[in-house]
Amino acid sequence: MTRAPRATTALLVVLVLIAVVAAAVLLLHPRHPVPGRRHPLTAHEYAGMLGVGVDVDWLSFRHVEAAYFHWRSLGVCIPCLFKKRGFDTVRIRVSFDVTRNQTLLMLLKEVVDDSLRAGLNPVIAYGAPELREHPLDPAAQRHFVEWWIRVAEALKDEPYRVAYDLLIESSGPIKDHPEVLNKVYQEVIEAVRRIDPYRIIMVTPARVSSPFMLHDLNITNDGYLIAEWHIYAGGPCRKKKGIIRFNATLIEKAVEAASEWSRKTGIPTWVGAWRPVCPDPHRRGYILGTAANYTEFAEYMCMELKKHRIPFALNADEWFFNITSLTWRSDTGPILDAIMRCWHGD
Repeated sequence: MTRAPRATTALLVVLVLIAVVAAAVLLLHPRHPVPGRRHPLTAHEYAGMLGVGVDVDWLSFRHVEAAYFHWRSLGVCIPCLFKKRGFDTVRIRVSFDVTRNQTLLMLLKEVVDDSLRAGLNPVIAYGAPELREHPLDPAAQRHFVEWWIRVAEALKDEPYRVAYDLLIESSGPIKDHPEVLNKVYQEVIEAVRRIDPYRIIMVTPARVSSPFMLHDLNITNDGYLIAEWHIYAGGPCRKKKGIIRFNATLIEKAVEAASEWSRKTGIPTWVGAWRPVCPDPHRRGYILGTAANYTEFAEYMCMELKKHRIPFALNADEWFFNITSLTWRSDTGPILDAIMRCWHGD
């Protein structure tokens, strides 16, 4: 009987060990395939899928990112928890510079793929600190375009349920420069279209993403563009005699302005950020008052948007979910329940 050479035997042992380790990893954290690319989605089709979304900081702050990937390494699918709670979309806010760090691009892809596997629509929203703070700096403008080119190249084969929200919000000095926004939007759209012709791209108007500034957007409707705007992004923080007050007329006018702009341009819109609670300025992480103070506002906002078929994302995950303990907050839970009932009709 011929014996196998020692080198061959050793190699077989190593291969078996690798297979055992790989099987253990898969049992701990199953890797289901990402849903297929399929056919492109038009802007109106995509808007119809957005439903109730939430802004998430999984790639905005280092401590949140660390918590997300810690739980992920233990087999916990955080996007699955959001899907189970009733969310349709996650607006993934990214503040890091992916142009110089390939690892960050890999982390972004993993979060996107996790969200897709959970059945969520991932919308990538770039914080763009350089552009927002230095809008007239040519280097900041170039960096903004380059950031999106890198992302588009890295994610070009992702399913069409992944969308690009070019600017998280037109706050800071950029708010007074709609001409700069139009310039960089045009450059990014042209660059991305060369890489990924049918990807959904979202743009936001000036003046802190005001719906009343949509008319200043100089974009051509190619069938795959959505405008994203904000209202009450910081929450209803006006109080009178201890009662939370909100301006119903302002909400109605904002919704009508966005709807009228859509009718004229054929481009759908969505609200990328509204906050149904007001943070306590003296206690970090707490809300002013109780859930009962905010339910009327949350229901009114939701009903006005639903009436005009405008989807939205809540600002933000931290006000509803504790990523450290993997628990949904009890103080804001009734508000979120009211919003889900309003939109989904449950």
